[in-house]
Amino acid sequence: MVRAFGTAGVRGVFNRTQTPEQVYRLAETIAFASGRGRYGIGWDGRKASALLARTVMSAVSAVGSDALAFGLAPTPVVAFSTRFRSCRAGFSVTASHNPAEFSGVKVFNANGMELPKSDEERIERAMAVDIMKPSGSFGQMVPDEGVVDDYVAALVGRYDRASEPLRIAVDCASGPGGLVTPQVLERLGHQVVPVNAQISWRFSARPPEPTVGNLADLSKMVPELGVDFAFAHDGDADRLVMVDPLGNVVPDSVLAILAMRGLGVSSGTAVLSENASTAVAEEADRLGLKVVRSRVGKTFAVLEAEGGVFATEPSKIVDPRWGLWEDGINASALVASLLAKDRALLGWVMEEVGWKYRQVNFDVGVDMQVLMQKSRETFKKSKVVEERTLDGYKVVFTDGSWVMFRTSGTEPKTRLYCESRDPQALESLVLQGTHCVESSNTS
Repeated sequence: MVRAFGTAGVRGVFNRTQTPEQVYRLAETIAFASGRGRYGIGWDGRKASALLARTVMSAVSAVGSDALAFGLAPTPVVAFSTRFRSCRAGFSVTASHNPAEFSGVKVFNANGMELPKSDEERIERAMAVDIMKPSGSFGQMVPDEGVVDDYVAALVGRYDRASEPLRIAVDCASGPGGLVTPQVLERLGHQVVPVNAQISWRFSARPPEPTVGNLADLSKMVPELGVDFAFAHDGDADRLVMVDPLGNVVPDSVLAILAMRGLGVSSGTAVLSENASTAVAEEADRLGLKVVRSRVGKTFAVLEAEGGVFATEPSKIVDPRWGLWEDGINASALVASLLAKDRALLGWVMEEVGWKYRQVNFDVGVDMQVLMQKSRETFKKSKVVEERTLDGYKVVFTDGSWVMFRTSGTEPKTRLYCESRDPQALESLVLQGTHCVESSNTS
């Protein structure tokens, strides 16, 4: 069976590895398999997204269902609105953090959760068999552009207005998060300095992935703005990254720890992606939570299965009391509300985290079996206590440090993750891991 879905939905380079015909077929199959009803469609500001959104709406209509056009909206708004509008499924037409030439579609079920692997495989099997018949009547295409207002009202209603407002810079990555996050934080009483808040398909200010390198300009800007800290989104606002008042990009583990503390959870299950920092697992344990590891991009599915209270992967937070979707906008409100009560907490948590973490992206493909063998040869003199293949390949050492290799499910990239308490040991792991990737290059 040919895989249509990657880590999160379907993505490709528009009109090269992803075409309108492919997207039409996907949407048609999902709408046919899910039954007649209403389907929500929102899109980001990419050049191809409005076209592909109309392609999705046409497919939904062709099988006899109604397509609600949510308009320009961040992915979390589409997920929320799919549930709020009682849709059978929702489509966010976005390539998220990928470069400007990419297009993509994320699919949500009636609960606003991205499809678990079992549903993706069911859709892929249906796409492989041409059994669909055209409907006897077309469904309607209905404009429904009130979803942003409904989302903002519902989200703001979850939090108290800040009695001591913060001054927060928000880098919206030239994506539709600029329509929502500044508004949410302002309505919660904070003073917001919008950055890159004008929607642009070119992403001329910075690439949409909020990496340390891509946030270099924001990091230089933050001390001059006199803000308490800054938030930064990716292209569709399901991710969130922080920058401290001195311009340092805050480790993702710190954001996750702040989110857990903000939720006030003291029992239940925390679902962490395999590449999440040990610091997050230690904090979950300190709070009395059971830790379950998950594949990247599927923490929400494990969260639902476990009945958990929190889920995270680097730069992504799922708060099940709000919804089973990754939501950088809700995460910004959650963390801001916590820090408004204790401004010093950010610095304290950063000092408490003893683990040093590094992610390196390589624009190459690898043979994973070859890479695993190279890794075993490279680390044969190290004290390895565990090899894990839950998601890619992870090697854990006796001192708790680890190295992990994973091929991207959305781009032709290989990702290397390393963590250690010792900064010098971390640098050694990065060098050795880089050697493993480069010697396994199949590009």
